[in-house]
Amino acid sequence: MKLTLAYSKEEELLPILPILDKEIDKGIEIEAIKVKEEEIKFKYTNFDLYYLPLPDLNYIETKILSNGAYAVNSLGLDSLKNEVCINSNSTEFYLLKVLMNYRGIPNGRDNCNGSKFTTKDFKISLSDKWKETCGDLPIILNVIGSNLPEDVISKVKIVIRESASLQEAKGAITSVSKELGLKGRKAIDCFFNLCRKKNLCNVNNYVIL
Repeated sequence: MKLTLAYSKEEELLPILPILDKEIDKGIEIEAIKVKEEEIKFKYTNFDLYYLPLPDLNYIETKILSNGAYAVNSLGLDSLKNEVCINSNSTEFYLLKVLMNYRGIPNGRDNCNGSKFTTKDFKISLSDKWKETCGDLPIILNVIGSNLPEDVISKVKIVIRESASLQEAKGAITSVSKELGLKGRKAIDCFFNLCRKKNLCNVNNYVIL
């Protein structure tokens, strides 16, 4: 079975690299196709699987896979300017707004000279602010969505989990990227609770398989 997957950040692909590199061969092939993050919500129906920033769930209904998420334990900025180098619908930008009341401009272009997000060696921490409200939960940035039938998704999930297990063993991803589990689900809930309080989100229900 050959499936297409839309992604926007190279880091998103870390959990499934063993599938892409054919290190795992379980009858499922994935062709990864790069799409601008702000275009995913308009083009997602063209793909079998797609990495979504959480705010996209404000606009589309989809099934979320509990495996293969792009999750981090730390997140911050290299500086804080009036412009931040990220797309307006990214989870990172929403976190910046809900956690720090940021009023600056998002700029997703390659030549952006504003503040940049980083998971290490940052000067301004967002993860510390996150922990103040959400406790010891990871930060889920992007999840895999799909409109495939559930019986097909269940097969895909098994292969992605095996792939992600290899990556976790190498230290390339967090355990939550392999399997959201209770912590990952609570982290998504906490994000949307914060987002709704700021009137930036209207999502109450999402299906996680």
